[in-house]
Amino acid sequence: MRQKIRNMNIRRKLVFYSYLIITPILLLISSVMFVRNYRKNVKDEQEQYRKSVENLSEGLDTMLNGIAELGTYICINQDILDILAEQNPAELNSDSQLWIHEAPMRTIEDMIALSGQIKTLAIYPENGVKPYLRCMDATAYLNSVDLVQAQEIYQAVQEKRGKMLFQSVGKGSGDTYQANRTEKIVMYREIYNLSKTKPLGYLVIGADKQKYTQLCENSLPIKSAGIVVVNEEGMELVRAGNVDEDVFEGVMAENRTLQNFEDYFIYTCKSEETGTTVYEMIHKDDVRSQIWDIAAGPLALLAGFLLGLYPILALVSDIVSKPLKKLCVAMESFEQGDFSQKVEVTTGDEVGEAAACFNQMVEAIHELINNNYVMALREKESELNALQAQINPHFLYNTLDSLYWQAVNEGNEEIADDIIALSNLFRLVLGQGSGIISVENEKSLVEQYLHLQKMRFSDNLEYRIEMSDEILEKKIPKLILQPFVENAVVHGYEKTGDRCTVSVLGRHEGEWLIFQIKDDGIGMNETQLKEIWEVPDEKRYAGQRIGRYAIRNVKERLDLMYHSNFVLDIESERGKGTCVTVKIPWDPVSGKNVSEENRS
Repeated sequence: MRQKIRNMNIRRKLVFYSYLIITPILLLISSVMFVRNYRKNVKDEQEQYRKSVENLSEGLDTMLNGIAELGTYICINQDILDILAEQNPAELNSDSQLWIHEAPMRTIEDMIALSGQIKTLAIYPENGVKPYLRCMDATAYLNSVDLVQAQEIYQAVQEKRGKMLFQSVGKGSGDTYQANRTEKIVMYREIYNLSKTKPLGYLVIGADKQKYTQLCENSLPIKSAGIVVVNEEGMELVRAGNVDEDVFEGVMAENRTLQNFEDYFIYTCKSEETGTTVYEMIHKDDVRSQIWDIAAGPLALLAGFLLGLYPILALVSDIVSKPLKKLCVAMESFEQGDFSQKVEVTTGDEVGEAAACFNQMVEAIHELINNNYVMALREKESELNALQAQINPHFLYNTLDSLYWQAVNEGNEEIADDIIALSNLFRLVLGQGSGIISVENEKSLVEQYLHLQKMRFSDNLEYRIEMSDEILEKKIPKLILQPFVENAVVHGYEKTGDRCTVSVLGRHEGEWLIFQIKDDGIGMNETQLKEIWEVPDEKRYAGQRIGRYAIRNVKERLDLMYHSNFVLDIESERGKGTCVTVKIPWDPVSGKNVSEENRS
């Protein structure tokens, strides 16, 4: 990661480090604000849930009190109490509509209609008078007091001694209804005389449970919450939403009223009037998700601010990086050999100082090259000319031409061809002009030389020259192959007289132009190989044979042209021969970028 950052350009580094400094500060500020708002929102949310439970409890009390008020009216109405206290029930039972005639049932039915929730009403006298059974939803009550008294619920109501008992009753038959059509919240109550000394009857009022369920559903603070309402005995009356049974059972078993239970927040509210308790269960993840929704706004604002900061940072970084970019472009052009590069200095800061130093450096290096490199190049060219001048060319061409025509006139075609080969060799070697020739001309020079050597040694010398067609037009320094070929013949064969084979190969391989000169002559040992590169200056022009000096001269000329971006390798083993490999860049401009690994 550090290396990646180091390799960034200046513009990206400025933007990166600016964000690296600004972002933590903004995150710290945002985090402090978020924590503070988070705690406040949690507190507000919990208070809201408490009020929601309290409001629901009040609503349920209102509905249950409507049933209770009707029950109280029935329990204290004197006409009804007279019926329940009648000592002669047979006389009352003779009237099929005794409850309509003797009690204010019309008023009670109006009260039922106004309530909107009561569906059934039953009054069971203890004195044998026929019960009053009224159902508005086709529900059927148990029509016998004896059946009612045999039920467990009746026994439970007896124990309440005139207090109300609320219970949920499902569809179907049971201890309250013979056939119940809809789910109901039922109020049970024992009717006593005014002195509370004697039970007179049994009151059952059934209300539509759907009304209570709707009230609970409307009170859910979030859709994933759950509500359960239980009576004073802890029996469930109604539920709504998502209720986790295990959590609810645990709460009821431990009778917990705390707000935290496992993974849930539990909010409770118990009514002093009806004895009912409301439990509201909300999963902690749902509460947290709401808080995160609240936090999404500031986070989005922070992200927007950071994104909006980028153009400003990019503009500032451009002001700094553009002069450096111009300086880099100038350096790249200078690297390619363009000494005319100048960077305009417009500022007095560090970038301006660097640009001024670059301009001074270019001028100094240009002057240094003019004073040293050009002189060295001219010196090497003079050495090449001295090498070529070892044979005086003034009279050779005319003499060879005369010999050629003399051989032709005498009919000796073989000698004529040899003379032409020799003449062509001299023209190629001694020809003045550029020191750069095509591979095809260098190949021709080698061919003419080996042709003449073949004439000398006849069948004892074999040679082959193979160069791929794609390299023939490439330009190379003059006389970088012929000295090695001559060295192979002179030192590999001429001194031994044994049969010798010389191979000259050329090919294009990747980024390289590769030549190889191989012979199977006497070869060299390590000492002789080392001496090739150690020719004293005073011996450079000693003798007329092209030997170690010529090989060293080739190396120096390659170094001048390719700046060490070439390979000149000589492998030899005593008694087995020598192989010379010359590798130069295929494209001299891009070739200077070839790695050391690829040269080997």
